[in-house]
Amino acid sequence: MSHAVRITTSIAISAVEAWCESNCKAPFDVRIAGLSDDLRRKTIELYFESAEDLTAFKDSYKTIGRAH
Repeated sequence: MSHAVRITTSIAISAVEAWCESNCKAPFDVRIAGLSDDLRRKTIELYFESAEDLTAFKDSYKTIGRAH
C-alpha cells in the first residue's frame, strides 16, 4: 500500500479499525508498531491503498473513538 501514517495515541485500536471499516473505500491495514511502558499509549501504523482514504483519516483523526 502506497499511503501511510504513523500515530501515537491512547485511542483503542478497535475504534481506529472500526473507523477504517466504515469509511475507507479501498483496502487498508492497521498495525501496532509499539506500546508505552504503562501500556496506555500505542504507536499505530496505518496503510491505505487510496490517498483519499488517508486524507479522510487525517481529517477525522481527532474525533475517532470520542462520543459525539
